[in-house]
Amino acid sequence: MKKMIAIAIGLFILLGGSVSAHGAESHGGKSGVITVQVNGVEVKSEANHSTPDGKVYVSVKAFADLFGKPFTVSESRRTVQFNGKTISGIRMKHGEPTAWIRDLASAAGAQNVSWDVANREIYVLALPEGSVKISEVVPAMGEHWGNPQAGELPVGPIYGVYNGKLVFLEYMIDQDAFVNGNSFVNLGGMKGVPSPAVVQLDIEYQPQGHPGFEDPHYDIHAYFITDEEQQKIK
Repeated sequence: MKKMIAIAIGLFILLGGSVSAHGAESHGGKSGVITVQVNGVEVKSEANHSTPDGKVYVSVKAFADLFGKPFTVSESRRTVQFNGKTISGIRMKHGEPTAWIRDLASAAGAQNVSWDVANREIYVLALPEGSVKISEVVPAMGEHWGNPQAGELPVGPIYGVYNGKLVFLEYMIDQDAFVNGNSFVNLGGMKGVPSPAVVQLDIEYQPQGHPGFEDPHYDIHAYFITDEEQQKIK
C-alpha cells in the first residue's frame, strides 16, 4: 500500500455522502432495467423493481444469499428479519419479499450506496464489519480501508475503494517473514461479504517500506478491475 497515511479517526457515517437510490427515476438516466450490485456482484432476481416514486426494491432472498445469511418473513409479510435487523415496508413481487435497497444495505452494515445514472446501476459497498477508511485516494489504487481494531494491520486484509466501489484486496508481508519461511493462513479477506472475481494480481517489493508499514515488505494486490481502469484512478 503506497503512500498510506495515518489511520483516520472514527467510522464513516453509514451510507453518508452517497447519491440516494430514492428518486433515481427522476435523475434523467436511460430507461430500462436497473442493475443492483454488492461489491460488484450482481443481485439477480426477476423480483427486483422500482416504484413510481423511484425507490428501488430488491429480492430479499437474492440479497441475503450473497452474504450467505438467512432471513425470515413475518406472517403479515410486511416485515423481514435479516442479519439481526427488522426491515419494514416489504413489497411482495412474484410471490417473494422485496425491500428497499437502502434498508437492505443498512441491515447488512454496508458502508455506502451509490447510484450511477448513466448506467442505471446501484452499487452497494459492503466491507467486513469494522472496516474504516485509513487513507485518501492513492493514484492507480484508490482509498485504503481496513480494521485497525481487529489487529489485522499492517498485514491485512486491506480493501481498495474508489468512487464508492471495491477495486482491490491487499496484503502486506514482511520480507523477513518470507525469508524465515513463515506462513500466513486463514486471513480475513472477503469472508462474510460478496466478492467479485480477481482480474489481475500485483506483487511489489518495497525495499524501504512506506508510510503505514516502514519495514521492507511485499505489497500483494488482487485487483477486481482491469489495469486500464486502475491507471485511470487519480
